[in-house]
Amino acid sequence: MKKYSIIIISSLLISPILQGCLEDLLDEENIREPVADVYYKTASGYNDLIRSCYPFLRNFYGREISFAMNTGGTDIWSHGRGGAHQYSRYDQGLVPSHGWIWSYWQNFYLGIAACNTAIGRANEVEGLSEPERKRLLGEALFLRALYYHHLVMNFGPVPLRTEEVKQVETTATRTSEDIIYGQIIDDLKLAENYLPVTTSDYGRATKPAAQALLARVNLTLRNWEEAADYAKKVINDHNFSLVPDFEELWDIENQRNPEVIWSVQFSSDPRLNPPGNQAHMFFLTGYDLLDGMERDVKNGRPWQRFMPTRYFVDMLADTHDIDSRVEKSWTEVWYCNMPATTFPEMEPGDTAVYIKLGKLSEEFKERVKNKYNVFDVDNYFNPNSPNGEQPQGIRYRYPALNKHNDPLRISVNEQAGQRDVFVFRLAEMYLIAAEGLMMQNRLEEGVSYINVVRRRAAWPGNESQMEITTDQLTIDFILEERARELAGELLRWPDLKRTGKLIERVRMYNPDARDNIKEMHLVYPIPQNEIDRITNEDFVQNPGY
Repeated sequence: MKKYSIIIISSLLISPILQGCLEDLLDEENIREPVADVYYKTASGYNDLIRSCYPFLRNFYGREISFAMNTGGTDIWSHGRGGAHQYSRYDQGLVPSHGWIWSYWQNFYLGIAACNTAIGRANEVEGLSEPERKRLLGEALFLRALYYHHLVMNFGPVPLRTEEVKQVETTATRTSEDIIYGQIIDDLKLAENYLPVTTSDYGRATKPAAQALLARVNLTLRNWEEAADYAKKVINDHNFSLVPDFEELWDIENQRNPEVIWSVQFSSDPRLNPPGNQAHMFFLTGYDLLDGMERDVKNGRPWQRFMPTRYFVDMLADTHDIDSRVEKSWTEVWYCNMPATTFPEMEPGDTAVYIKLGKLSEEFKERVKNKYNVFDVDNYFNPNSPNGEQPQGIRYRYPALNKHNDPLRISVNEQAGQRDVFVFRLAEMYLIAAEGLMMQNRLEEGVSYINVVRRRAAWPGNESQMEITTDQLTIDFILEERARELAGELLRWPDLKRTGKLIERVRMYNPDARDNIKEMHLVYPIPQNEIDRITNEDFVQNPGY
């Protein structure tokens, strides 16, 4: 949500301790009831408590940690430059003491703690109608399920807390994944019943958001029928539609479009935006290091964290002429914005850099080499390396994924972007339906769903060429289609893990990580800070870390 009521949850939850200190110092009236017990019983106080369950989303979505853990080190993304390379390479730096591991863990458990407080106190609130009580409770249940889904996907068995914590606890038990997912499903089914189909307060949880998460979770659990059914509910029962032009989906002026089921909100107001959406930096190329270009707001602040693999580049290049997503998701051309030295005839607005997804003819490269910077796949990958897949030289020249670009930032170096993060969008539901149906051997029906997405992606006149037939519908094809459609949307690592393809595909297509990845990397390490705080010895680290 764009606006927040600022609630200091921790001080309210530990208010009995603070109360005792104040009594000793001031010797005033003995207040027997903690502040939270009074405030959260009011309608306004409970509304504020529900609002306080949301901000933890912004500490994950749009931050480098989320992309490091859920994007890098896959078949389609290798390490670019800088940042925490251990997440992309699975090297010895991926250890329990790394700060991002603790940040991820702590943030989601703080969110869960807020949700647990809201869920446990729902029936104590005065002045709420029953429908309103259920709506607010549904929001807390949905968010708790989402937080736990992230934790169990990335860490495996984790402590399951479903009640408000009112005192310090130093013991914990790692609950099995089956039990945690059972809790997630139960929470989401209640949320589905309690939440409204739409909301006037954009960004709050809704019924279709709960159904979309149920589709995703059931797909993870290989409950094929349930996954397909929930995806179809979102498609058929609500007023969503695919944006006709894929490019319009990523227009920052068109974020509230009919394809978005639910998103995490950021703001153009710097006072409300911290920490901001930083995704605009991570997939860019180092255009500002090339002649004729300097860093500007339009082209972005390039941190170059994630470089597409040769496998991914070749996949995109193969369909460049019929699939509009290639051109509309990727930047290959940059236009001169400063005087050039190597190319004295270059003027502002002329092509300054051309980095091709795929190969260019030698004749073309020779013809333009004195006009602007030109590179193709054999320049940013070493053609003499095995399979021509090893990145070449300093990793700053490659086509740039532009979905997250934010041209509305207030300055060239501003990190806090204002673009919303699409957590669920309708195209994913079509792909979930297709996969769930395929796994039930309902191939014709599955093909009909995936072809809806592919027809939308086609250049005009190429719709029939983009359609597939039942013999082409395989799990590998679905993974490739999800790569083309959902690249950079925090789903690739979870997709490969849930399909049992993570190790196989990383070893096939990612030269940075293939020699390092092991079974242990199907989960991340439990943060050392958590291990150190737990007093019971049976709370153990994930194997191998």
